[in-house]
Amino acid sequence: MMKKALDAELVTNYIEGNEKCLEILISRHKARIYNFIYSKVYDRDLTEDIFQDTFIKVINTLKKGKYNEQGKFLPWVMRIAGNLVI
Repeated sequence: MMKKALDAELVTNYIEGNEKCLEILISRHKARIYNFIYSKVYDRDLTEDIFQDTFIKVINTLKKGKYNEQGKFLPWVMRIAGNLVI
């Protein structure tokens, strides 16, 4: 049985070219991030847009090699989402 990969491992593997790892991270945290955004804007369409923008920013940051929040993937993504809500 495969052990559940840690977020940090998934991030590293994604940066090294394994696109599937990002899908796992998004599906793992989608509900928390989506609900967090929705709790601030109370609009489903706006929540969808901000959620997408959040992950575009996450992907761009990871691809540029500027991610250094070791082991703090979810709080980092939540901060990005929070900034985009503002």
